[in-house]
Amino acid sequence: MLTSRIIAAVILAGIIVPTLIWGGPTGIFLLVTGFILLGVWELVSHLPGLSNNVSKIVTMLLSILVPFLFLKCSPSGIPAIVVFLPLVIISIHLFIFTTIENTLESTSQMILTCVYVTVPLAHVISISCMGSGYLWIIFTLFVVCLGDAGAYFGGKSFGRHHFSSNVSPSKTVEGLVGGLIGNLLGMVIMKVVVSNFPPLWDLLQLTIILAIVAPIGDLCASALKRRLAIKDFGSVIPGHGGVLDRADSLIPSFPVVFYFLSLSGYGTF
Repeated sequence: MLTSRIIAAVILAGIIVPTLIWGGPTGIFLLVTGFILLGVWELVSHLPGLSNNVSKIVTMLLSILVPFLFLKCSPSGIPAIVVFLPLVIISIHLFIFTTIENTLESTSQMILTCVYVTVPLAHVISISCMGSGYLWIIFTLFVVCLGDAGAYFGGKSFGRHHFSSNVSPSKTVEGLVGGLIGNLLGMVIMKVVVSNFPPLWDLLQLTIILAIVAPIGDLCASALKRRLAIKDFGSVIPGHGGVLDRADSLIPSFPVVFYFLSLSGYGTF
């Protein structure tokens, strides 16, 4: 299992990192949209309210439209996208999908899919449009993924005290500590490699925030899978499950990084 996880991670890195460095906003848009579509398909495949093929198709089309809007809009336009997206979905159901039997269930689950998967991951595209945006995306991936690795090994080796047995019985306090160590290690490595990154104190603030929200994203995914009575969202990534199983910690992390950069002004260095 561990070997397959490592091989899959290396292959993913071989695809993602070159695209981030040399692909520019357009290349990153295509890459992110591809991952969003895979993640959305994984989720809608398990949601009973979106079992209708038309609902699935519309949800997938929205998962292309929303990243495109993030690419074309300035950061100030993102709140408008977030606010009006649910209204657009409701309008589609009221005025077009008159044949869908359970409109309320379909509407709510389509909104859930967009706000849980599409909108958060689309923030990667907005980060890529900032100054040195690809470095911040790599920073987020590196810090969060090392945190995931630290939590995995910390929990496996030293885990004794469980803190979320109702949601995810494998989560332990020792795993959280290992995750924090991994987060901090990733931050230090990035600071050493990218010398013109912001001061260490500012990076530490961002890293601590990521160390809080990333496990919350993991727990949210675990809770959702428990409600849906599934082990994994998919199986496209050997050893990891599906895209959403791998991206659960990143889903809340990218919006946090985007708004941290927007508020601090570091998105232009």
